[in-house]
Amino acid sequence: MLNTKVTKAVRIALAFGAASSAAVANVAMAEEGAEKVERIEITGSRIKRVDMEGASPVEVISTAEFESQGRVSVAEALQSVTSNSFGSVAPSSGSSGQSQSTVSLLGAGAGRTLVLVDGKRLGGSPSLNTGGANLSSIPMAAVERIEILKDGASAIYGSDAIAGVINVILKKDFEGAAFDIQVGRPEADGGETKQMSMSFGVSSDKGNITFVYDHQERRAIFDRDRSYTSATMEDSNNDGVISIYNETTGISYFGATVQGKDGNYLASPKCDELSKNVPGFIGKLDQGSALGGIGKGEVCGYAFADVSANMASTKRDSIMTSLTYELTDDIELYARGMFSRNDSFGRYAPPAAEWENMAADNEHNPTNDVVNGQFRWYQLGNRDGEVTDYQQDLLIGLKGMAGDTAEWEVSYHKARLDYRTAGRYYLSYAGLAYNELNEIDMGSEEGINNMRATTYAENQSELDHFFAGLGFEFGELPGGMISHYVGGEYFEEILSSKYDAQNDAGLIGGNAGGSGHGERDVSALFYEVALPVLDNLIVSAAYRYDDYSDFGSVGNPSIKVEYRPMDDLLVRGSYSEGFRAPTLKELYGADSEGSPTTTDYVACRNQLGANATQSQIAQAYAKCPTSSFKEVRQSNPDLGPEESTYINLGVVYSGLEDVSIKVDYFELEVDNVISLITIQDLVHLENGNRLDEIYAKFPDVSLSRGSNGSIAGKSYTQSANGSFMSRKGFDIDLSYKLDTHFGEFKFKSVTTLLTEVGEDVYFSGPTSDQKGGPQQPDWRSQFTVNYSLDNFSLNWTTDIISNTYENDVVQVDANDNPYIVYTGNLPTYVTHNLNMKFYTETYGTFTLGARNLFDKDVLFDENGKWVDDAMYNTGHIGREIFAGYSISF
Repeated sequence: MLNTKVTKAVRIALAFGAASSAAVANVAMAEEGAEKVERIEITGSRIKRVDMEGASPVEVISTAEFESQGRVSVAEALQSVTSNSFGSVAPSSGSSGQSQSTVSLLGAGAGRTLVLVDGKRLGGSPSLNTGGANLSSIPMAAVERIEILKDGASAIYGSDAIAGVINVILKKDFEGAAFDIQVGRPEADGGETKQMSMSFGVSSDKGNITFVYDHQERRAIFDRDRSYTSATMEDSNNDGVISIYNETTGISYFGATVQGKDGNYLASPKCDELSKNVPGFIGKLDQGSALGGIGKGEVCGYAFADVSANMASTKRDSIMTSLTYELTDDIELYARGMFSRNDSFGRYAPPAAEWENMAADNEHNPTNDVVNGQFRWYQLGNRDGEVTDYQQDLLIGLKGMAGDTAEWEVSYHKARLDYRTAGRYYLSYAGLAYNELNEIDMGSEEGINNMRATTYAENQSELDHFFAGLGFEFGELPGGMISHYVGGEYFEEILSSKYDAQNDAGLIGGNAGGSGHGERDVSALFYEVALPVLDNLIVSAAYRYDDYSDFGSVGNPSIKVEYRPMDDLLVRGSYSEGFRAPTLKELYGADSEGSPTTTDYVACRNQLGANATQSQIAQAYAKCPTSSFKEVRQSNPDLGPEESTYINLGVVYSGLEDVSIKVDYFELEVDNVISLITIQDLVHLENGNRLDEIYAKFPDVSLSRGSNGSIAGKSYTQSANGSFMSRKGFDIDLSYKLDTHFGEFKFKSVTTLLTEVGEDVYFSGPTSDQKGGPQQPDWRSQFTVNYSLDNFSLNWTTDIISNTYENDVVQVDANDNPYIVYTGNLPTYVTHNLNMKFYTETYGTFTLGARNLFDKDVLFDENGKWVDDAMYNTGHIGREIFAGYSISF
């Protein structure tokens, strides 16, 4: 009984109840008749304040602003924010996070951006191994505003708040009823949207009940419906043959291909017959050197893009209900329930899986040896991936006043995320072996049924969170009363991944995954103080101590200064230390298999011989092709936390009428970064003669090579501490309002400029500034113009992503020191959204607009290949006309 969750919560409540009594006894009473000023809590501090602008920069964006920009969901709204520089995730067919959407402030990674809902941590997504929050679980219609803290905040909120915090504030005290509907239709096929929401609220002198229902849909986009993702092949260099990957799109060598003992590939003797009789097979293609083999060969290709979906379909239904009720004049009960179901559908071509130990006399085997084949098991049919995400988020708490200035709060927060994935028509290796043993025709109904497998996975995470805090004033300085906040948290986190038995046994072709389980509990104490040293100078400090059951304890301080030399000018600065705890998957996850693309620089260098010049090596690296190789990813129970520092210096000026200027400089550095030691990292380490050093430190890691020197078989990789990351730059926020006789204009420009994007060249290797590198723009801007006159408003939004280099190649100098060479250029990417609204007093509001108004296309590299990144999804969807209607009562 003493160790139950309820007992722990009671202990925390009693401890802070005692602290409350002690503090209230010492609180200085406000002067008789003094005017009370409303204080509000802004993300980044638990101490309530009068001013919106404080020591840390916080961008506040209302739902009305997002809607006026034409954003469909919370995820799409946040992916357009300039500080979400790069690295966020959008729903993608075939991905393990098919139904997921994330945000990555400063491009530091989704796991280093903390997402809160009403100031409480959002449960980590089990599909992301609790290493990030799934924004798709938050109903857009329930959101009042979003606060984006651009500062480190582990001293306030704990783990993950390294690059900043997203705090989603939900609607409260809503009264009346509202209905909203919107439909969107891209000009290109696929990607249609539907959205409908209903809101209801009832208030009394004691409290309020608010209810919101939100429904959203977006249809899938298939590869065949876009020219740049559909299956194509062309002899672009006019050498008489078409090289797989170099001269094709949407075509795989996993068709009917075998790998000889020498590492080269050969097309099945039945390739021509398959091409004539089975849709998808396109005949023999030149291997080139793209598959990592030495020499030339042929493969039998399969056009998977003829059937596969590129962007998964999504359908979300969400309910949010909240309650506030005054139990007494000084005590309020509050509660919230948020429930959502997300359904996602993705389609992929028939399973691409190895045919291991193919008999020497097999009709597909052109050799006299037992070999492995790379086959497309077309007999089984197309694979369909169906994902269903269930989210439950419950919160209940009490808050109240103790005396005139002390405020206390206790709460319990429960989140359960249950994500289920079913895969249709995968290959059963057991069924394949049974067919071979009993000489059953694999194209017969019996043979197909033996080989068909349905995969199933349940990924679940749970969060039980207890919170207690007390804010009070005690002591006085020349600038006023000293504000304090003291509190504690206790939470338990569980991650469970359960795969079907055949997957766990490694008997499924075309899929990968393994069951695993991990859990932890965390206890935390924190303290924050605001010292009004002078009327115009406030110094704040905070400290938080977290004790984790699985890797130890961490303490993080912060100090902040805000100085107002004049009423219209704020000068601010902050220093904070932060941390990110390793995820449960990184610590305890089961082994999982993958086939990442890798450039084998070692093989390309070895083909030149020992007497190759530095110039010849550089040319070989530049032309070295990429291919997919097998790896087994392992967890690491010895991981420690990442550690960070964040410095911010800024000014806010509002001395000109209707003008606001905010400029902030930031520096983020992260040590002991947790990352996967990939096959690509191992190739770089081998090229720099450091592979034995890594093997000594991580004995479970290995790079597998065949007898011909090319990568072959399974390599073993692992999560580990050891990398470094830095971000430096500026946030610039400008706004201006202009009143004229013919309407009101509002102009706003927000820019995030990165002057340094520090990343290791490879795991534990030297660090280089990679700003402007492929898919790492050094700046993003958003410019909005809002015009309103009487019952009409128009909003024009321009999103700008700076140009980047197209390619990066790791070179090694004569002393084996690596460096990155950048080539090519991807142009600045500019898109526009237009949204017009007409308001009526009786009949509601009518909306008409266009996303990607000028139909901005996707980006292409120098080889004419589509640059597939969530930043450029607007071009993939194309111009989308939308119309909507809303009414309130």
